[in-house]
Amino acid sequence: MPKTVNADWIRLETRDSPSPRASAAIAFDEARANVVLFGGFSASHGGHSQTWIFDGADWTEVYPTRRPSERATNNLCWLPCRDRLVLVTGVKFSPTGGHHPITGQRVWSEHNLGDTWIFDGENWQELRQSQYPNYVHQASATDFQSGRVIVFGGIVAGPRTVVGVLLGRDRRESPLVDETWIFDGGVWRQLHLVTRPTHRQFAAMSSHPDERGVLLFGGHGGEGKPHLLDDTWIFDGENWQELHPSTSPSPREGACMTYFSMNRQVVLFGGRGDNEYLNDTWVLALDT
Repeated sequence: MPKTVNADWIRLETRDSPSPRASAAIAFDEARANVVLFGGFSASHGGHSQTWIFDGADWTEVYPTRRPSERATNNLCWLPCRDRLVLVTGVKFSPTGGHHPITGQRVWSEHNLGDTWIFDGENWQELRQSQYPNYVHQASATDFQSGRVIVFGGIVAGPRTVVGVLLGRDRRESPLVDETWIFDGGVWRQLHLVTRPTHRQFAAMSSHPDERGVLLFGGHGGEGKPHLLDDTWIFDGENWQELHPSTSPSPREGACMTYFSMNRQVVLFGGRGDNEYLNDTWVLALDT
């Protein structure tokens, strides 16, 4: 039987922060002891290509000489063997020229980028290497005990999809998945688990605070389920366990989340709730 885990979220007030956005990439830089956030999407702006640093108390924007193109993605992970952060693929948004029939706001088209970048704390460098499975909008994080990257969920990559501010995604081209994949730097392997989170995309995932496995929060559950989710799960490297904290962030998709080892807490930022983009900051304290 898995041991009981008690947890609570605490909202932080920061002097500065990235503008409201969803689907940004975030990870903890183990070599430089800070949190790095890249990209994201907002309905008014489209894709972002900014790089922000969080020191545990506040956010600061940095300006690398080279960087990935603007995108929405949550696949930024620490690569222990190279002391670098790795950013894999993402979705580029382009205005279609159309507008939402009710709100009048712009509608965007999207396509998968399929590229890989590393960040050394100062600059980005593009790499050529093997790709993730044929999914987009999946959740990913590094399991520090095994040194592997864990990926959960997403949607099977399909043709270009039109999206809007209050307009549900067109899911005709491909299904959501509830699969767990691991990557050891050489090959991908799927784990076939009975207990696991439900199928979803745009979930947030981070390393487990005691460096065993990963933590997952929320996402978009698709047709026939609640549109937005607010459940919290832990994966210990072999099995998933759902947590039931007394306080949680509101249901959302596209939030970014990572572990801040200096404080031994998980940091969650932003996402998209019901009819709005969010810029609230939460930390999760676990009592294991």
